[in-house]
Amino acid sequence: MIGLFRRLAATRYGSAGLLIMLALVAVALLAPTIAPFGPRQQVGASLLPPSHAFPMGTDNIGRDMFSLVLIGARASLAIGVTAALAALLVGGTIGMLAGYWRGATEAVLMRIAELFQILPVIVVVLFAIALFGSSFWLLVSAVALAIWPLEARLIYGQFVNLRQREFVAAAVVADMPAWHIVLREILPNALPPVIVQVALDASLAILIESGLGFLGLSDANVVSWGQLLFPAQDYLQSAWWMSVFPGLAICLAVIGLNLLADGLNEVVNPRAGHMLAGLPE
Repeated sequence: MIGLFRRLAATRYGSAGLLIMLALVAVALLAPTIAPFGPRQQVGASLLPPSHAFPMGTDNIGRDMFSLVLIGARASLAIGVTAALAALLVGGTIGMLAGYWRGATEAVLMRIAELFQILPVIVVVLFAIALFGSSFWLLVSAVALAIWPLEARLIYGQFVNLRQREFVAAAVVADMPAWHIVLREILPNALPPVIVQVALDASLAILIESGLGFLGLSDANVVSWGQLLFPAQDYLQSAWWMSVFPGLAICLAVIGLNLLADGLNEVVNPRAGHMLAGLPE
């Protein structure tokens, strides 16, 4: 793991993405300590512009926007990472089963994945929330439900390719059990590009949560960057800071995760890094 971080830090874009994400994770973990005020605390008049006392101003009910943005990092990053890992678990399992056993198993599972993939992401998420509500964990489940086909298709392709390799054939000839071949022989070799996709899925999950928050469909009991955008709609001209600062936080997280994914791709696929290095500035 330390070696991975060192190689990632040595890449052109991965180092920037790593620094951004480490800073955001530190802010999320330390938010209750470093935030000047609580998320429900009214600290002054409503709609105060940014000042020395309130660096990001106050919202429509007099809460400190700086504190809200810091605290909102916890939920937004947690939803992004948790939904991406849940999508990896679901999509990875389906991709492994379809890619190794093929036949009827492959046909059924990949048709299900394609069905979910052709549906617009926002439609899937809105449908799930309409049925089950918008609590934190239901929101994570809904976002994971929308993005798991990306993981399934990627791992399926990796397993189809790796299943033809000599080391897998040797394991079959040695009469290794199927679970050993799948989990110990093929899966470790299939993971490198999947790690890159997880980083991209996390950024997509943050964007989906932000969109749901903007529509007022996020968990009202949890402060997130997306949730902060909902009341800001009514004050786009009179209180620009209510939307600008949460929006900048969302952009920073998405940029950081995409740069991190680019760096990870360069680490696991060195040829990509060489090709990028040869491009004109």
